Amino acid sequence: MKWLFILASLLPLGASAGSIYLCKAYAGGTFWASNHCNQHNALIERIANVPDGLPFDQQVNIANQQRQSAASTTTNTVTIDTTTVTNNNSAAGHLAECKALDASITQYDAMARQPQTGQMQDWITGEKKKARDRQFRIHC
Repeated sequence: MKWLFILASLLPLGASAGSIYLCKAYAGGTFWASNHCNQHNALIERIANVPDGLPFDQQVNIANQQRQSAASTTTNTVTIDTTTVTNNNSAAGHLAECKALDASITQYDAMARQPQTGQMQDWITGEKKKARDRQFRIHC
């Protein structure tokens, strides 16, 4: 959420925001593009909202900062998942994973209540479904 405030402070009054796409090539590499990834024969990895009037390399820098910020907020969930895979018989690990999944779902709900693009809302819905499915599989 902090990056939303940073992005908002970068936009001058009356400036509009655009989108750039982090694309994943079928061969496996990633790259930023101002056009939709399907125009480059690639899949969308991430969509970033950036100020329109900036040069593309500055838009990419902002998008990378947003990506790093988002990655740092989900680090705890990833760490807990890794721990529970190695200790899946541990009751404490099971409880920790259940709590982490609850926290993730709460975060996805909060994200979904914010104004987002359709693609972002679809991504949030998919991630929330994955978390709910995992909860069901491990009987939280």
